[in-house]
Amino acid sequence: MEKISIRSYRKGDEFSFFKLDRQLEEHPFNRRSIKNFLWKFKKKNPFGKSINFFSYQGKKIIAHFGAVPLKWIIRNKEVLGSCSIAMMVKPEWQNKGLIKFVGDRVFKSLVKNKVRFVYGYPNQKSYSLHIKLWNYRDFINQKTYILKKKIVDVSNNFVVKEVKTFKTKHDLFWNENKKNYEAILDRNSKFLNWRYLGRPDHKYFCFNISDEQNNLLGYFVLKLYKSKKVTKIHIVDIFFKELSGNDLKQACLSVLQTVYKYKFNENEISFWMNGNKKLVRTFAAIGFKVSEERRMILKKLDSKKEKSIQINPKNFYFTMGDTLEVY
Repeated sequence: MEKISIRSYRKGDEFSFFKLDRQLEEHPFNRRSIKNFLWKFKKKNPFGKSINFFSYQGKKIIAHFGAVPLKWIIRNKEVLGSCSIAMMVKPEWQNKGLIKFVGDRVFKSLVKNKVRFVYGYPNQKSYSLHIKLWNYRDFINQKTYILKKKIVDVSNNFVVKEVKTFKTKHDLFWNENKKNYEAILDRNSKFLNWRYLGRPDHKYFCFNISDEQNNLLGYFVLKLYKSKKVTKIHIVDIFFKELSGNDLKQACLSVLQTVYKYKFNENEISFWMNGNKKLVRTFAAIGFKVSEERRMILKKLDSKKEKSIQINPKNFYFTMGDTLEVY
């Protein structure tokens, strides 16, 4: 029997990763690729390089687990978090304890790099493993909001412009408005440019919303994908300054107006939103309804309880783009 090894990433592992993914992954959406692997794990993430551990039997890959560092602003303090992704084990090595050793190496490395917590959206098969092996806990019951009918009147007075690069103007806007949230991913320009405009294997459409005086009110990001013969739209990310009443409704209508103007598709528009009840209620009043729910799990990595970071899931601002898988 050939020797089993567990080690961190080496150049060329992306090809083995891709081969294993093709053996295991069943869903047709947003399939992993070598370009995606290198962008996600090894390129210009402003919050640091990702952590990957592989297990090989001889020269054959049998398991992988990874995590991507992401900076969060929690009660106005910068905290390093992480999104755990791509837990994969060859079928003949499942239920034998191997993935526990691989995952433990990932978490040990995260702690060494001062990451305070890690979260993810495991599929049904791996959910129980995360809970049992590594003490993840249920954190958010993430709702998907969906609109399946075209809204006839989306007229408003706001101006929407496509963004080719997020620049200093965005950072000024972000720094002024991030304090309105108790816990939110650091949406600075470097991150948005890497996350959405720098991804090599899929195109996102980014837009700014401004009022008639050219004051920036927020931004949103759209992604298209096809399911059978229907093109669907995700509002992958969305962030507005503190708006209320008619202004908030106009901003939401601006998003829909953009979808219709670009002729993406009006049959199915969906988004995730946690941590902003006003925004959810406004979209719900327009016609969005909950279609499904998915469990988000979280694991704290603090070594001492008295220093453990306190995160209230109700105030944890989260959109589709804040996870690095699927969306």
